[in-house]
Amino acid sequence: MGACGSKKVVISASEVMHEANKHAKEHGATSLHFTKLQVSHMAELFNRLNDGQKSCTREQFKNIFNFDETSLDILYDAFDTDHSGTLELAEMISGLSFLCRGSVEEKLRFLFTVYDADSSGFLEHSELLPMFQKLTDQLVSLETASKRRNNEIGKGNSTDEGNVMRGASKVKELSDEFKQLSDLDGDGKISYEEFEEYMSNNEMCKKFLQIMTETGNTLREENTNFS
Repeated sequence: MGACGSKKVVISASEVMHEANKHAKEHGATSLHFTKLQVSHMAELFNRLNDGQKSCTREQFKNIFNFDETSLDILYDAFDTDHSGTLELAEMISGLSFLCRGSVEEKLRFLFTVYDADSSGFLEHSELLPMFQKLTDQLVSLETASKRRNNEIGKGNSTDEGNVMRGASKVKELSDEFKQLSDLDGDGKISYEEFEEYMSNNEMCKKFLQIMTETGNTLREENTNFS
């Protein structure tokens, strides 16, 4: 996976389906949660809006969806699982599958693989501080965007920017608590099972998963190709 080239790439729906399904399974899904027809529609839209390239930039990604910019920035970073700075079609479709149709367990497995920067199968302590910094920032941003959308359609009247505590001290506190409570066997590493146990019981983490699900549901409602 890498940056966009100048040559147009034509990929069949079957090939796109295969690549996206493979990517989804590599990141914790049981399978891709889109039909071949839905994948074909997404691929057609993707290719039309980024001039037929196999990958897209952040700005091209934002042009694909009818959605708020804040959420799209966060989704772009989450879907770019190889951290190349550009988003491949398989990454986008796989990420949308997790967000729009994935179970809570699949979302947790996806998050685990994203935060497991060295793909070791464990979260090292050095990976925890960046994880919680990103988690708290993304939660506040997604929560704020969600409230704004609800206000616009008359489902809410809140205008605050979220009540999640941020700042270096809070992030460090969460990271230390996570290490203490999650490393159940004391080996200095966090397995997926330990990660799942903590994320499923911590209030901030549960809120993040709730907002992710709400964001996926709204995205499905506003973009018919993913329904």
